Amino acid sequence: MAYQQRIDRRRPGCFLFLVDQSWTMHEAIGGGSQVPKAQALSETVNEILYAVLIECTKDVREEEPRHYFDIGVIGYGGPGGVAPLVGRQGRDPLVPSAQLPGYARVETREKLLPDAEGRYRPVSRRTMVWLDPVWQGSTPMCAALGYTHRVLKRWVAHHRSSFPPIVLHVTDGMATDGDPRPAAARLRKLGTADGRLLLFNLHLSARGEDAVYFPAHQARYADPATQLLFEMSSELPVNLVEEAGYAHRIAPGARGFVYNADVPELVDFMRIGTATTGRVRAA
Repeated sequence: MAYQQRIDRRRPGCFLFLVDQSWTMHEAIGGGSQVPKAQALSETVNEILYAVLIECTKDVREEEPRHYFDIGVIGYGGPGGVAPLVGRQGRDPLVPSAQLPGYARVETREKLLPDAEGRYRPVSRRTMVWLDPVWQGSTPMCAALGYTHRVLKRWVAHHRSSFPPIVLHVTDGMATDGDPRPAAARLRKLGTADGRLLLFNLHLSARGEDAVYFPAHQARYADPATQLLFEMSSELPVNLVEEAGYAHRIAPGARGFVYNADVPELVDFMRIGTATTGRVRAA
């Protein structure tokens, strides 16, 4: 069976966050919040990176986290066009988890946290920051998927026995450089001996309407972005859904796709996509 490999320092896993930084990311995310989509996204990615860092720190006496994952954050549409956002320019955009702290800064920031009524409100907290909110330019999604393919093709060639890479793609609109489906299909064909790459797609909402949450079947949607992102997404492995604790909420055959999401769906999306942190073996 595929997607069974445990993760250790000899067989690290790989996460790659692919984030839309185009101009429309300045709009407020849905759900009644006044927080820009780019800010909600950056805060959630920072939280996930910190959680991965904690998972890789098995012994408080160790000076640095263990190398259980290679992690990339690639932005598109911002000032760099398509460019890595964590690590050093001109080098491999995948950063070993042991090196993650060296690319962060610590500062006091307002984070979105739920209150007693479940509404997300900004609260001041000390935090590690890797990703800042950016919104600028168009949406070169095809170019971003092509760049991601080149990066991960090299990774899978050197990690044939590892759990396959997971790509978490977050956008709020349509590609401005063509049809992204062929590039997404090419990306999904990459894999290791344990299975093919898993491509998750999330559409961020500015309207606050009901979300389409990990659908198992394609439906007819008014927005063409929904159709495209559904077709681009991988089918979710059952064991990954179970390990994330969502087996009762997600039907068999569901795609790794969420449409019209606001903050709660964004958090759930990231949590399911990074469920392989539970596969870490202390070795």
